[in-house]
Amino acid sequence: MLIWQGDIDKGMGKRFMLACWAMLAAEVAVANIWWTPEGVKGILLGGIIANLNIIGTFRDTNRIVKFRTSIVYYIGVLTRLVLTGVVIVTFIKKFPGSFSFLGIFIGLSVVPLAFFILVFQAILTRRRIEDRKDLKAEEKD
Repeated sequence: MLIWQGDIDKGMGKRFMLACWAMLAAEVAVANIWWTPEGVKGILLGGIIANLNIIGTFRDTNRIVKFRTSIVYYIGVLTRLVLTGVVIVTFIKKFPGSFSFLGIFIGLSVVPLAFFILVFQAILTRRRIEDRKDLKAEEKD
């Protein structure tokens, strides 16, 4: 059994969630200019579902550390996956023609895009810190 230890960086989790919501707002703003209303609704539906899943995932990662078992995480992932499917199918069946499948897919892509942006930002920040350390070391010499 895998034992989890340590603390979760609360600041990083909040920045990630904020980046996801900002990415959704940017996608909706761009889609409003160049796409159909059905596509914009699809992006909103997919993005809101994806962002709510991120909030649940963040809570599950906190539970992993608290209970020291990964089964809590997997139960949460499975539950959210089933709920996501049910919500998307319900909206598509209840309101046929109101949501674009491509829009839903683009909306769901909010999370991976925000993740890549934050990883890129972390790499740049790390390089800046390493450059500062190198400059301080050169100044001492």
